[in-house]
Amino acid sequence: MDSDTCDLLLDAAAADTTEWTERLALAWQQGNAEEQSRARHSLKGICGNFGMTLLFDRCAGTLAADEALQDLRDCRDASLAALRAAVSGLQ
Repeated sequence: MDSDTCDLLLDAAAADTTEWTERLALAWQQGNAEEQSRARHSLKGICGNFGMTLLFDRCAGTLAADEALQDLRDCRDASLAALRAAVSGLQ
């Protein structure tokens, strides 16, 4: 796979992961169980496709405290950085 395609996929993964993380956080804060379920499912699918296992595990956990939401976001950022570094090492 050429580097432009890799960059395109990484950008899409980052955008989707960010969108679904924030949708999950908002649904949790609003107490919207249906949207939580949808957001978790989508986020876990993205994580599974890109091997982001730590984030996969985090989005399955409870988000009852603000610290848990921040941990989810921090985990997302770390997972995306690790994914970019891994792909960069292959190019």
